[in-house]
Amino acid sequence: MILTLNLNAIKKRLVLGKYWVSKRMKAIRFGLINLPGRVFECSHNLLVRLVKGHPSLGILLEARRLIMKLVPESFG
Repeated sequence: MILTLNLNAIKKRLVLGKYWVSKRMKAIRFGLINLPGRVFECSHNLLVRLVKGHPSLGILLEARRLIMKLVPESFG
């Protein structure tokens, strides 16, 4: 449980930004995790399709970009 709490705190500080640092997990769940969409595999790629024009799309794309910056070059 402590590891999960620490990972959540790191995610909020390094990836999601100042707005999300003070938010509880319930707010993150409703704002980012429980989004209507579909996950499927196409040509050995995992794709996530969200509802068109969803307000959280920009946040998710920015979070993905920041997570990719955290990965060392030797693993990328």
